[in-house]
Amino acid sequence: MERIVEADGLLHVQRQQEVQFLIDQNKHEAETLPSMHGDAAVRKVGSIPFVVAEEWSRECDARIGSPEFAEHCKKKLANGDFAAFRIKGS
Repeated sequence: MERIVEADGLLHVQRQQEVQFLIDQNKHEAETLPSMHGDAAVRKVGSIPFVVAEEWSRECDARIGSPEFAEHCKKKLANGDFAAFRIKGS
């Protein structure tokens, strides 16, 4: 959901996203997916809601999908505040 609010002569865009389904899906995948996949030992780490990804992109001043953004996401996902977005790992 997107809302545009005018305050103090400025326009502010406020975005919201329902993320409970994503959190429930992450929990399910954490319980059912194997920790490692094949010889490459690649695993899904988590899923991040788009509105959160936009915020993190602004924080690190990098495009979503860039190596810098991926590194920033790893740090954020390691934080306990975002544990619901993690699938595997501590």
